[in-house]
Amino acid sequence: MEALMVIIDEDRIKQAIEIAVNTTSLKALASLPEMDELELVNIYDNLNPTGDSLKMVLFNVERGTYCEEIEAYMRYHPALKEAEIVFFNELDYGLLRTGNINTAAELSKRLQMNYVFGIEFMELTIGYKNNLIAYGKNKEAFHGNAIMSRHKLYDPMILRLPLVYDWFNDKQKRFGTRIALFAKTMIYDKEIGLICTHLENRVSPEEREVQMKVILEQAKKQFENIPVIIAGDMNTNTFDGSILSESARMYEIFKSETDRINAPEKYEPLFKLVESYGYDYKAPNLPGKITRRKSIDGKGDLRMNIDWFFVKGMSCSEPAVAQTIFARSELPGLEGMEESEGIQISDHNAISGHFRIKD
Repeated sequence: MEALMVIIDEDRIKQAIEIAVNTTSLKALASLPEMDELELVNIYDNLNPTGDSLKMVLFNVERGTYCEEIEAYMRYHPALKEAEIVFFNELDYGLLRTGNINTAAELSKRLQMNYVFGIEFMELTIGYKNNLIAYGKNKEAFHGNAIMSRHKLYDPMILRLPLVYDWFNDKQKRFGTRIALFAKTMIYDKEIGLICTHLENRVSPEEREVQMKVILEQAKKQFENIPVIIAGDMNTNTFDGSILSESARMYEIFKSETDRINAPEKYEPLFKLVESYGYDYKAPNLPGKITRRKSIDGKGDLRMNIDWFFVKGMSCSEPAVAQTIFARSELPGLEGMEESEGIQISDHNAISGHFRIKD
């Protein structure tokens, strides 16, 4: 068990901000090496799955605000329950907006799963939009991704992706970069490579392709001759997110250009790239799935297909989507929690599949 337990003092954060203002945010990030530390917790040791396939889940939990509701979905939703491996995006660690808790540790405890957590960003505000009126201070102020497993995790590493959008200059001011979190596990006496990532949204499809290529090259070196699954919020929105007004315009365009959901590979070059490295994106993902709801003022939700499994050396069956507006009717066996009905647990839906290692 290797707990992160990193709190960077205010003086060093102020110094890093000064470095970022006078030079670059990457130099500021380099002055905070603690942000490249990992939290690895291995306290559970489960037997191999009873069937011949392995259920995996990808869930962007939008900070982890609703841990109790997330636990209920993971335990009772038919598409999510009994998962052996879960890839989580957007977990807070010591942020006022989520109660200054370590949400990865909280979910690990609730789900009784081992985990590795890596830091994407240090948040330099207490949040944005409605969070700005909150009172209090952040603690560690980290935000990142985690891989959870019912089996031991080992050889973890964090890969920082190319900085294609600098969040230090955003209203939601941050230090850091998008990351890919690597780890291995052993199931059926076979080693599997696991990668959890979150590509940038405020950029063009071509810039997301640049980030994915870095991941694929590292996977080729680190996971040679073993099955690999890459899971994450790939932000394949099919348009240039650096233009902030583009989402509102796309709300109308998506109504007629349905391939932006049904065939995003026509707009996002990273799909051809992952295929060229031997990964399958078609079988592990439900065609035309909706995984993201982005509220557009005065219009409704822009619905997108942006969360994906990419697999190599494994076959997949029963791909599924679990909508994440809390509905007790979708959770057979759950008792209570009437007060949670209708809560949007996350602005992302969760996806799952049953994976089988190829002989």
